[in-house]
Amino acid sequence: MSFGNLPSFFLNFSECEMNGEEKHFYKFKSFRLDVKERQLLHHSDNIPLTPKVFDVLVALVERSGHLVEKDELLKLVWADSFVEEVNIARSVHALRKVLGEDENGNKFIETVAKKGYRFVAKVTKVSEAVLPQAGGAGEMINDELGMMNESQLALNSSFIIPNSSLETNLPAVNPKQNTRIILFAVGFLSAVFLLVLLSFNFRSDSVTNPNKAKSIAILPVQPLTAENRDVIYEFGIADSLNLKLGAAKNLIVRPLSATRKYADITQDAIAAGKEMQVDYVLASNYQIAAGKIRVTSQLFNVATGQIEETYKNEKETSNIFAAQDAIAGEVGNIILARFAMTENSPVAKRGTTNEEAYRLYLLGKNLTMQRSVEDKQKAIEYLEQAIRLDPNFARGYAGLAFAYKDPEKAKAAVEKALELDNNLSEAYAVRGSINLFKVWGDFPQAEKDLLRAIELDPNNDLAHWLYGLLRGYQRRFDEAIREIETASAISPGTVQYIHARARILYYARRYDEAIVQYKRVLETDEDFVAAQNQLWMSYEMNGDYAMAYEIFIKQREKDENLEEYKKAYAAAGWQGMVRKHFELHQVNENEPGTNFYSIARQCAMLGEKEQAFAYLNKAFEKRQYQMVFMYAEPRFDSLRDDPRFDELVRRVGLK
Repeated sequence: MSFGNLPSFFLNFSECEMNGEEKHFYKFKSFRLDVKERQLLHHSDNIPLTPKVFDVLVALVERSGHLVEKDELLKLVWADSFVEEVNIARSVHALRKVLGEDENGNKFIETVAKKGYRFVAKVTKVSEAVLPQAGGAGEMINDELGMMNESQLALNSSFIIPNSSLETNLPAVNPKQNTRIILFAVGFLSAVFLLVLLSFNFRSDSVTNPNKAKSIAILPVQPLTAENRDVIYEFGIADSLNLKLGAAKNLIVRPLSATRKYADITQDAIAAGKEMQVDYVLASNYQIAAGKIRVTSQLFNVATGQIEETYKNEKETSNIFAAQDAIAGEVGNIILARFAMTENSPVAKRGTTNEEAYRLYLLGKNLTMQRSVEDKQKAIEYLEQAIRLDPNFARGYAGLAFAYKDPEKAKAAVEKALELDNNLSEAYAVRGSINLFKVWGDFPQAEKDLLRAIELDPNNDLAHWLYGLLRGYQRRFDEAIREIETASAISPGTVQYIHARARILYYARRYDEAIVQYKRVLETDEDFVAAQNQLWMSYEMNGDYAMAYEIFIKQREKDENLEEYKKAYAAAGWQGMVRKHFELHQVNENEPGTNFYSIARQCAMLGEKEQAFAYLNKAFEKRQYQMVFMYAEPRFDSLRDDPRFDELVRRVGLK
């Protein structure tokens, strides 16, 4: 085979057809979607998409013009994975960045609030005949690569591997092209040599510099096939490895709360590593057969994209916990030895010897951080089942306390958790959250609990997040931002932490920075209603009423009062529209669940001081959790010189 023939081969390869069947694809605007070849083309340019983003696009395009609900997308694209709903929002956001807008400024994908998405561009399904050709592409590439593997490269003047029969079937190359190919080949080999050298040097550095802190993410373990998946292996082994490696000096391990969202069976390990901003990712798969579990783990270097180590384990499945711990122990010890690290603190305990209780606990924890009512209720059901199976499962009670909406139930569950294990970091963090949101008034105890949680586990991102919020509500903004940034460093990309930072910046009157952060939240999850509200309020407080109005109206495109808002703005500007919003809220004042705190904020902005205090007192009487925000809220600045405001702040417990 001649290197001079390689360019022609690759050009021809792209034009070869695999068979003589009819081929289907979709066209919309200047794009072409080829489902079989898994290609999205813009004109003639191939647009790279991750597998799941591509699948979401296919699902929307094939149902163009129709609403595709989020549950349907989860079933279509993530049927075999334990993933959060936010994965859909991320995928749609990625598609919008790729597709952009058409020449008339129209978007391709429409969001149907709280429901799902609709592909709104006109789609045409096209069929074309594919003519068979002699020597299919698969045969050609196999022949070429086979000869490259079996032959030794001869560096002579024509740079040819002798094989005259193949050369006669490929196009001839002129001398100038041959020269270019020789130069290309020499450059290519030099580049390969350099990459090998750099890889060796990087690997050497990781071993010879043991004191340099490194970060690693342990992804949920993936099944080789989708059948008979088991959460106890997928999250349980990752959990055990986290506990093992988390006790090592100079090794920063991303918590399971950060990695659980990467449970997709086709997850790209390097992409996950970049999102979590780690040096290494451990990605594993498992297979169960004949009473044994076989686990293969690969250690990825995120910077180079290379697999540096591969570990294989096989254990009996008769005792799931024993197998899980043995695998985590062996792989963990190899990783620690590789980085010349040792454990410097006791390894945390799983908390139960009941396998089914642990399985239910993992399922419940996966749903706890979801924002939908249905997911939270399902989480409670799983966790209640877990503690029924093991009444001494402290982590189960702590998880249940965090999931409960009822403050009395939450308090009882967390006290039980601490009774069973008074050194459980997550239980102190949860008790802190209860005192912060559900039974506000005891902020000193909340602070004490959150600091204890951080002392027991410095990598408890939940505790850092909650402590940051507490400091923000107390107007200690620098401390608040520092704690939120610590939580984000432990669990990068977590939308709740991005939102918390935006909120603190808003409270600190740093509106330009807050606006940037709120936009980041909505890029990740465009249905995050709190961020939508706070974005237009940030524009309002910054004096940009035109943008505040634009965001406000966009958020209420389906609102029955939309036309009234527009008329009010046209007649009296932003202030007129705010008054209209206030009037419409007053109509619902006597309905259960009325947010009196929100109405008080509107009164303050309208200069209705007495009404603002009246509604704040109603919010206090109803024990509405939003009252913890009042001391920091910029919209109440007009009330701060009134002694009644200080008195309310003290009654809430913020002063």
